[in-house]
Order: sequence, then C-alpha cells, then structure tokens
Amino acid sequence: MKKWIIIGIIAMVVLLTGVSVYAYSTVRAPLTEGYEQARQTILDSGELQSVDDVSYFHGEDSFFVVMGLDTEGDQAIAWVPQDQEDSTTVLKESDGITPEEAQSITESAVNASKIQSVKLGKEGNTALYEVKYLTESNQQGYYYLTFQDGSFIKRYSLNND
Repeated sequence: MKKWIIIGIIAMVVLLTGVSVYAYSTVRAPLTEGYEQARQTILDSGELQSVDDVSYFHGEDSFFVVMGLDTEGDQAIAWVPQDQEDSTTVLKESDGITPEEAQSITESAVNASKIQSVKLGKEGNTALYEVKYLTESNQQGYYYLTFQDGSFIKRYSLNND
C-alpha cells in the first residue's frame, strides 16, 4: 500500500511539473516572438547592421531595446515599440552615459544597499535607465535617469514586508 502512495505522489509531482513548464512556455511565447520580431525589424530597416542583444522594457509603453552595430560600425541602441505603430529611436551608445555611470549616479543619490539591475528603457520621447535597487531598510526602489546625461527623472520605493 505504501508503494502505491509513493508512486501516486511521484506521478502527481511529475504531472504538476509538466503542466507548469507548459504553462510558462505558453505565456512566454509572445514575448519570445517579440524579441525575434524586434531583431528582424531593426535589421530590415537598415538602422543596425548587426544585433548583439535584445531586452524588454515595460514602462508607460513597452519597448524592445536592441543593441548592436550601426551602419558606421559604431555601437548603437534602438528602442523598438512593442506595438510597432510608433517610430523606432536609434542612438549611438556614445551619445549617453554607461550602465556603470547610471549605477554610480543612483548609488550617490539614494541609500542603496544593493543594486539589482540597470536596464535601458524609454518613456515618451526620453531614453532612460531604470536602476532597480534594495535599500538598507529592505525597500525595493526604482531610480530613473536620462540616457543622455544621467539627469534625474523620478524614483519610487516599495516595501518588501
């Protein structure tokens, strides 16, 4: 009898794991397709000649941030709107601050105990960095600064309790 109970429990765990993996991949499929579509859109437009990385930013609007080489061979960043109805913005990487500079500016402006991530994004017509951090008092914080010169845009904090 014990043997059948153990077999039943193992079968349930395997079934639940399979269903979870299937559900996760189904939910992520449109985003995964979006990465490839953004990559192809920017290459087809000729604004970038090669793509090194594609990431996703969801703020007021959603963007795929595509990094690669422009037609002059310089590192460039393209913000491709997820809905693809708005125009794509392309800037040279050298036109803005680096992720390390964005992190440094944030660390000097807020009481961050740990920087969790630095992401490129865009709100309205402003290219920006979103710096996600954890404070000494265990609050999740977000600090937004412009890509061009690191000027403060906004920040907010959430309690992790």
